[in-house]
Amino acid sequence: MTATTIPVKTIGDIPIDKMGLAHYFRNYTEFLGPRRHEALDMLELGVARGDSLKHWESWLPNARITGLDINPCAASFGERVRCYVGEQQDKALLDRIAAERAPRGFDVIIDDAAHVGQLARISFWHLLEHHLKPGGLYFIEDWGTGYWPQYPDGKHYRPESPDLSWHERMLDRAHKTGAVRGLYPLRKLTGWLRWNLVRRRFHGHDRGMVGFVKELVDECGAEDMTHPTLGTGAQRSSRIAWMRVSLGHVVVCKAGGEDAATLH
Repeated sequence: MTATTIPVKTIGDIPIDKMGLAHYFRNYTEFLGPRRHEALDMLELGVARGDSLKHWESWLPNARITGLDINPCAASFGERVRCYVGEQQDKALLDRIAAERAPRGFDVIIDDAAHVGQLARISFWHLLEHHLKPGGLYFIEDWGTGYWPQYPDGKHYRPESPDLSWHERMLDRAHKTGAVRGLYPLRKLTGWLRWNLVRRRFHGHDRGMVGFVKELVDECGAEDMTHPTLGTGAQRSSRIAWMRVSLGHVVVCKAGGEDAATLH
């Protein structure tokens, strides 16, 4: 994708210049570029004035392109492009769109809609499960809104210091003393305490889109989460083949595609 084709747009009332996020274009070029002349079925959630649809119509000359937005799109397109009006979390509408436009599933889905975590996760899981082909790509744009306190589900990030806790420092010092190291039972005890009392949780930011993206990280760990001896629940593979996370942009490849394991 060339950076000149997508204009300045807004998230809420804040202007976002996507020409400053060059990796958006690199991601689209890397993952869609090799397939740009195929007869892809693409769905974009959140199309505003239709500028991005105009680009996809030109850049993907054989694709059937579908847009969804809460407002009617005034732009005019060729017969390969169709726009719907509605909300991204409306699963019945998503089912109807898929039935009419891609009954065998979409190859590519882009979420550039509300940028609200709860709405994005509803549409993501529904579309991933029911309307994205195995090996299909799901792009999520502008997930950093979770760090914005002026956003409805956002909040300032206040990170904790990456350091040992007070009890870890105490045990660490004790383990190194001559008295402890000279007595085998005491050395074993402090070693056991250091291992079993190590800090287990790291309280990262989990608001809005940030929390939703971290939920996808959990899904990538499904095989470990459900390990028969160490995990919980019935063992299963991840529904995600691989995921790339970058500033404001996520690329997810659905598991099950023939080439999904190698396109990373």
